[in-house]
Amino acid sequence: RQMRYALEDPEDVKTAVIAQWFEWYEEHQDRWEYSLTDKIRIFFLETRFATYWSNLLRLDFGVSLVTREPVLQTLAGKLKYSISLSITSLLLAYFISVPIGILSAVWKDTLVDRSITVALFILYSLPSFFVGALLLFYFSEGSDIHALRWFPVGGWRSANYMELTTIQQIGDIVWHLALPVLCLTYGSLAALSRYMRVGLLDVIRSDYIRTARAKGLTEWTVIMKHAVRNGLIPILTLMASLLPAVLGGSVIIEVIFSIPGMGLWMIDSIYQRDYNVIM
Repeated sequence: RQMRYALEDPEDVKTAVIAQWFEWYEEHQDRWEYSLTDKIRIFFLETRFATYWSNLLRLDFGVSLVTREPVLQTLAGKLKYSISLSITSLLLAYFISVPIGILSAVWKDTLVDRSITVALFILYSLPSFFVGALLLFYFSEGSDIHALRWFPVGGWRSANYMELTTIQQIGDIVWHLALPVLCLTYGSLAALSRYMRVGLLDVIRSDYIRTARAKGLTEWTVIMKHAVRNGLIPILTLMASLLPAVLGGSVIIEVIFSIPGMGLWMIDSIYQRDYNVIM
């Protein structure tokens, strides 16, 4: 810092300062003479990419370019909305699919089985954003039909949420989540009920089921007590693979119903070019 000159200084002063620079460099140039190990370390570790990954390992995702808040702190706040929405829809899908699969297996190839199959695959073919828009159009507070204004247009809770009792707060959240959960649930019913049906049919053909019937047990006891237990195994193993798919599908639902979860946060960050949040 001391070896410098002003632009208006004489040339001899400038030359003397420059000479001091070269002299200093000759004395300290060993600091730039790296060994092979140092060069490899610098090449791989002293980069922005390496710094980024070291921050990730420490759960340091940086600061939002828009709100100037730590990304991890905001992520923790948004995650509860997405997880609640996804877990609720997944549990509801299992709660509905298991009885439907049992009914289809017991009444195999009947009119009931075929009607259920057709209805479920029609639902499966409908995009969630299309169904969500229809539900908002007909069954939200913005509906043209006054008698069908049953649910709010969007959001997670009402404006007067903090003034409600605990029971009323739970009811308010359920009221807001009814349509989003419905949109996330119906698409899983077809696949889950088919898995349940096939798994139960394989069990029903087993020897121990014929033995149970030969003992004189009622058909209800045979199916519910002996067959369903083993028939549930294939469908339960799907839960680990379904949860990420449900989380990914909640992005569209959160945008449509204005739920302040990770999906809506990500879309807003893309529009605002908030790169730390997007990454």
